[in-house]
Amino acid sequence: MSPHLFKVESVIRQGQGVCNEDALLLAPEEGVYGVIDGVSGLTPYRDALGRTAGHIASALVASCFADAGGADLERTTLEANARLHGEMERLQGRSEDTGSRWGAVHAVVRVDEDRVAWVQSGDCMVYAVYEDGVVRAVTRDSVEPHDERALALWRREYPGEWERRVQPPEVTEALRANRRRANRPGGYSVINGDDALARHLESGNIARSGLAHLLLVTDGIYPWREEHRHSTEEWVRAVIRAGLEAYVDELEAFEEDDPECRSVQRFKRSDDKTGILLSFSKESRSDSKTVR
Repeated sequence: MSPHLFKVESVIRQGQGVCNEDALLLAPEEGVYGVIDGVSGLTPYRDALGRTAGHIASALVASCFADAGGADLERTTLEANARLHGEMERLQGRSEDTGSRWGAVHAVVRVDEDRVAWVQSGDCMVYAVYEDGVVRAVTRDSVEPHDERALALWRREYPGEWERRVQPPEVTEALRANRRRANRPGGYSVINGDDALARHLESGNIARSGLAHLLLVTDGIYPWREEHRHSTEEWVRAVIRAGLEAYVDELEAFEEDDPECRSVQRFKRSDDKTGILLSFSKESRSDSKTVR
């Protein structure tokens, strides 16, 4: 089977922010596909074009992979990390404050003849679905436990502020503390110019044998239906059955109906959403569909 004999569906949608801080990576000639979620520093930054720090960071990471021509994914990530360090210093000066760093988290795969190489940071995810129906989480969300504690603090200690969507100072400080866990033991991985990323980045390979689908998503795409929130396997199957475009359409409609974030706890009504669904089949043609 040719390494590029599969269908590709991709989606990228802006959430409620001033610009889309996600980036979509499609490089079919090299068999490289990825989703990237930018992270702005706690100190707001906008360039002359109105782009936020998170937008700049995710675009930089995407361009590094696009320019790498399918080279080693972990090495390309570390090169992007070094380039982001230089870009931050050039645009805002040197800072040792972790909270001031710009960043991005990512999930990128390279599909070869017999194997799929992957690299991941933060809360971007890769799921593999096999011909026998088995769903496998290839990556781990290292951000979620820290976010969950901050959300629980907000709801438990400040129910009135939670209802009004007002973030109390204690919750803001909890989020600042989360930033200090970036690329630290017990924390999470993030491309933010810190050399320590090399010790926390995850990567690997899986065999293509029996592989039916690969699903890559940023954290803006999540299980919103009650029956899917406690079963990753059922949620992934639901996304594949619906298709990315239809699933994201339904998710956005749900978020419009849940602006206070009561049904699903989250920091904002609607986050940026980027996903890629690769479907492997001997009969399928190599084609690409992107929905914006």
